[in-house]
Amino acid sequence: MSVQKAKFSDNRNERLKSSLVYLDYTNARLKILEFDSLSKDTIDEIFEYAKKENLGKVLINCKKEDLNIFKDAGFIVEGVIDGFFRGEDAHCASFFIDSERSKPKRKEEEDKILEMCMDKSKIAEPNELKDGYQVRDCVEEDIPQMIEIFKEVFKTYPTPVFDKDYLKKVMNDNILFKAVLENGKIISIASADMDKKNLNAEITDCATYPEYRGQGLLTNLIYGLEDDLKEKGYYTLYSLSRAINTGINMSLRKHGYDYKGRLVNNCDICGGFEDMNIWVKKLKD
Repeated sequence: MSVQKAKFSDNRNERLKSSLVYLDYTNARLKILEFDSLSKDTIDEIFEYAKKENLGKVLINCKKEDLNIFKDAGFIVEGVIDGFFRGEDAHCASFFIDSERSKPKRKEEEDKILEMCMDKSKIAEPNELKDGYQVRDCVEEDIPQMIEIFKEVFKTYPTPVFDKDYLKKVMNDNILFKAVLENGKIISIASADMDKKNLNAEITDCATYPEYRGQGLLTNLIYGLEDDLKEKGYYTLYSLSRAINTGINMSLRKHGYDYKGRLVNNCDICGGFEDMNIWVKKLKD
């Protein structure tokens, strides 16, 4: 199944013996979500299943004590998310079923962008909004406008943000969307995908109409999401940003996020597989 033809409705959780995995056909990858116990035979079985389903990458966020199991099976550590498991770090390990997928296409360009970001100090502060601008949480009535901005900014996207039923479900479940509006029109948006079990949240779905960029709108949104999550007792925030996108990487750096690695050819976004930088900000120890 090719990533371009796969539908989000094809994606599903499935139990393989003692493991719970997520079959992500739209991004041609398999995520190991939970496991009671793992042996080399079990991991080899997961590899065979991923290969049969044409899923070119296998991922796991695991604790330090489990890392050697995956390293011995051929996984490589692509990054770390500090405090992911209620304050305990997660190691982001990957195995490439498709060896070609392990090769970044634009590494030199991405490294230059990262170097530029690391030269900047962490100084971003929320801006005073222009007259007519408003920041607030999104509600169901905003969904048509949300789809409109996502379609304008993203040619393809790893999650079904163009689908109204999906947005309605996650909005009422585990994702907090926050937007800047100009006279009632959404002009910038971001979200926090909340892992309520482990008390971490992913800052994601960041989009601003081109004509409104450069005003620091995402700064206001990200700080607003951070304040909400601090109140909820979350340990850490992280974001997976397109390694080739200067603006979002620069923004996360200025917000006090630390660079923690790069996931190679991790997801289908803006028309093809792209590398994603891992940025992490701990809210408490």
